[in-house]
Amino acid sequence: MTTAELATFAASNKTGKSMRIAYLVNRYPAISHSFIRREILALERAGIDVQRIAIRGWDEEQRGDTDQRELTQTRHVLRGGPLPLLVSFGQLLAARPRSILRALRLVWRVSRRADRPVSIHLIYLLEACQILRWLETDKVTHLHAHFGTNAAEVAMIVRELGGPPFSFTVHGPEEFDKPEFIALAEKMKSAKNIIAVSSFGRSQLMRQVDQEHWSKIRVVHCGLEPAFHDDVGEVPPLPG
Repeated sequence: MTTAELATFAASNKTGKSMRIAYLVNRYPAISHSFIRREILALERAGIDVQRIAIRGWDEEQRGDTDQRELTQTRHVLRGGPLPLLVSFGQLLAARPRSILRALRLVWRVSRRADRPVSIHLIYLLEACQILRWLETDKVTHLHAHFGTNAAEVAMIVRELGGPPFSFTVHGPEEFDKPEFIALAEKMKSAKNIIAVSSFGRSQLMRQVDQEHWSKIRVVHCGLEPAFHDDVGEVPPLPG
């Protein structure tokens, strides 16, 4: 679902139950990711329960009160070191060996053309095992990743392990510079929805997959806080 569709669902939900989704970002919170924070807070105002998950970022300085609050609500996958990841992998291997086998096949397929060694993609698999445990404990029904690089790959592996449907937002230009190295087409085929931040981005995504997947691609623009415009002031006239 797109952000707008999730908000519409929450507004029309007559069951009285809160919809529970999770956001996955490589680093969160971060000064450069304020648009993600605004998106999460907007969804929560619409009545959606949003779990925050980041790969790293727990030790970065947070300058604003809002990001400091976001930090306390965010789980960071690598914060506990490798042991929790290995434990999660071992538990899943014992309980769902076929799922682990499918995920390993996916990792091998993705890593063959990647610009990073297979060991990095195996770490993504360990991260996915940890995230899957959190999602199942919290009864999360949808996972959304920001950026079509490593966060989207981890979300795809979570899905392969038996996790919930996922979507991801592609910002560019990195994803468009080397789509074959990050298995962009593979992610798009596996995802339930793909979000582009502009019509140009959507056109670049449409080049990566067959027409049957084009209906998954939606455009959701990244906006600015209203206060941003208040601080601009009057624009001086051009010289001459």
